[in-house]
Amino acid sequence: MTHSLRVLLIEDSDDDAELIRREIRRGGYNPHCERVADAAAMQRALDRQEWDLVISDYVMPGFSGVEALALFKAKNLDVPFLVVSGHIGEDRAVEMMRAGAHDYLMKGRLARLAPAITRELREAEVRKARRESDLALRESEERFRQLAENIGAAFFMFERPGTDGITRLLYVSPACEVIWERSAAALYQEPYAWLKAVHPEDRETVAAHLPELGRGEFNLEFRIVRLTMSVGWVHFRAFPVFNEQGSVYRIACIAEDITEQKDAAEQILAGAHKLEQMVEELKIVEEQLRESNREISKAHAELEKRVEQRTADLTAANAELQCQIQERVRLERELLEIAEKERQRIGFDLHDDLSQQLMGVAFLVKALERKVANNHIPTVPEARHIQSLIDEVINHTHDLAHDFSSLERQGDDLKAELTKLAAKVKKMFQVSCRFTCKGTPQQLPQHIVAQLYKIAQESASNAIRHGKAKLVSISLSRSAAELILTIRNDGLPIPESRRTNDGMGLRIMNSRASLIGAALKIESDQGEGTVVTCTLPLKASPKPATLPLSVAKLEAQGRKAHSLTTDFGDELCYVPGKTVGKVGLQPTVVSK
Repeated sequence: MTHSLRVLLIEDSDDDAELIRREIRRGGYNPHCERVADAAAMQRALDRQEWDLVISDYVMPGFSGVEALALFKAKNLDVPFLVVSGHIGEDRAVEMMRAGAHDYLMKGRLARLAPAITRELREAEVRKARRESDLALRESEERFRQLAENIGAAFFMFERPGTDGITRLLYVSPACEVIWERSAAALYQEPYAWLKAVHPEDRETVAAHLPELGRGEFNLEFRIVRLTMSVGWVHFRAFPVFNEQGSVYRIACIAEDITEQKDAAEQILAGAHKLEQMVEELKIVEEQLRESNREISKAHAELEKRVEQRTADLTAANAELQCQIQERVRLERELLEIAEKERQRIGFDLHDDLSQQLMGVAFLVKALERKVANNHIPTVPEARHIQSLIDEVINHTHDLAHDFSSLERQGDDLKAELTKLAAKVKKMFQVSCRFTCKGTPQQLPQHIVAQLYKIAQESASNAIRHGKAKLVSISLSRSAAELILTIRNDGLPIPESRRTNDGMGLRIMNSRASLIGAALKIESDQGEGTVVTCTLPLKASPKPATLPLSVAKLEAQGRKAHSLTTDFGDELCYVPGKTVGKVGLQPTVVSK
């Protein structure tokens, strides 16, 4: 495998440059050469990139090997610089070597070129490795010095450990002067001075463990007496440092000032004794508190009993309130049913009574018209006019009766019912009315379909009668959570003051929405027309509650009975001849 080599050739001859390239390839290298022949080109080449090898001719027109070497050295590069020339003497070759060239060769003897390149590249790698090693050593020594001088503990380094543990001191950090209150220079002159500062009561113990220092196993806490006669505590630890052969050749030691920790420990010990006394006192207080706690527990039990009793009263009151709420809902439903039946009755009366009577009057007037015409009495136009007015009254009464007497919707297909309503409004009032549906409506109970149908009917009727609308649109859209019914018209916008329940029609619409759990909103459509929106949440219908008086109980009494559910979701227990239904919590008997 060939080794790629970046070569800068300082040569004025292309032929000589090509010979050098071939010789380098013959030596097993893949040279990427660039040839320059003057100082400016060489300067640009050195600035542009890094080179593995520089080969220079000695004699060139306007440029020499000496100048090339000087320019090379000015860049402070550590790559092989070889001189190859056919006109260089021994003396000049020696001068070039002294000036910094790594080797010189004669152009007629280029067989030495490849070995010279190999040798110089290897030496360059060795020089590079040595520089990196020296740099790493200096950086390591600098880090060691900074670490030793910036830690709070004193750092010692001993050499040539002896059997007695006393060795030569190589290094001591400045923190030693703070702990021992002695200069580092004095310790270098007298390495055992740190032992003389040991407290008299601890010297025997330290001396007994001193042989462990030579093995790097010394680990002891002892007191020292400083120059100010103050007593301090020191934790002195030793660690062995091994050479490449695995032998201990140095001992590293760390001495920490633990005076504050010892003082704190003594304070903690004193505090512990004081705490023991407090514990004894607290035991007495604890007994008193237990007695108080028993009294509090007794009072708490009584309070819980009163709370339970009060909760039972509130539960009963809440149950009664729920009964009243259910009764009110039932009454509202009955009120709507009564209003609807009364509306139907009025419509039937208008249709069957007033319309029939007016029809009879119309026939009489028609007969009068014929008599007058036969007798050639000149009041015929007037009679015709009267008959025309009566016809208009009959038609108008018929329309009112048809609108009042619209029967309860019996189907459960809301989409179909609203489609019929749009067609009916369009035909009856001669206005544009359309129905649109987005999504597939959920199958709804009949009573919900009926209430939504009546809300749409009332909204369309109000839009035409009061808003003078010419365009009414009914839309139905469904999402995952709700069903939205929207009735929009282009008539007069409803005043802000009348968007509440101050009208009978609006109150009935809101009541219908409340019965099925829907929300009703009436607003102006940007100042033109009115928008009525009824939003019905879609959720599973709750299971009807079990009646106190059930079918099973009635059958146990030997009475035939079965259950049924009304359009409003009430569960009833039906007995032939009467219906037993649930009102609140008590069964009520209602004649069927």
